[in-house]
Amino acid sequence: MRSFPSTDLKQTLGDVLDAASSEPVAITRHKKPRYVLMSIREYERRFQKDEREAYPVEEMPAEHLEMLEAAYTGQADESAQ
Repeated sequence: MRSFPSTDLKQTLGDVLDAASSEPVAITRHKKPRYVLMSIREYERRFQKDEREAYPVEEMPAEHLEMLEAAYTGQADESAQ
């Protein structure tokens, strides 16, 4: 991964954007990586939308509650042995 000091961004913005179009780029501060700049295409590829959902217990779908109860019962049976 290429890196660019944050103090040089203003003068090298074109180079930074060109580099980020082909791979993620580290932006450094005091020689330590602080940020990553990448193309939107790369970002979406790496961080696809998570389709999972969370529910409060009282709104949990019945099939999820059944799975939870079955798992809990199985663990309780194992710990009693």
